[in-house]
Amino acid sequence: MHKMLVAILNRGSAKDVMSSSRASGALGGTITVARGTAPSSLLSILGFGDSKKEILYSLLDSECVDAVKKAIKKSKIKGVLFILNASGEIDMQSEYVMIQVICESGYAEDIMDVARKAGAHGGTIVNAHGTATPEDTKFFGYPIVKEKEMLLIVEKREKAERVLETINKLSYLNKKGKAIIFTLPVESFQSLG
Repeated sequence: MHKMLVAILNRGSAKDVMSSSRASGALGGTITVARGTAPSSLLSILGFGDSKKEILYSLLDSECVDAVKKAIKKSKIKGVLFILNASGEIDMQSEYVMIQVICESGYAEDIMDVARKAGAHGGTIVNAHGTATPEDTKFFGYPIVKEKEMLLIVEKREKAERVLETINKLSYLNKKGKAIIFTLPVESFQSLG
């Protein structure tokens, strides 16, 4: 069974967290950039105000979760960390489900086209990059990491099952290291505007 580590960190910290994670059994990850916001002036004073953030997503075998969490805690990097069930099974209690596909850059549009044919209304594509591995090509000593895309699709549970089945049939996604697909229950969904 797999778990998804999600860490929201100050910008520039994700590579260090990934290094600690990899030393404890994590295979790799994807980093996106984000912006943090504070709900009150007190949090802003404490250093949790609007700031540049990174989000690290890393798939873990359930056996190494505790070791990875302990290694990250030792690094004393500020942020939040949570673990999600990434089994690929849809929680039958939630009305809505988020399907997330992390793939190499250039494939998210094709995956979305297949998802639309299965009934998905739409999705969001986030540009990201992978984390460096020892096998990566280096340029003047710096690793060249692969560009990635994250496709986020939120659908009603019944439709999400069909969309997920259709996406999983893509031969590209069955090649090791090409993509990660997982689902998360959505506790609340509201369309704005």
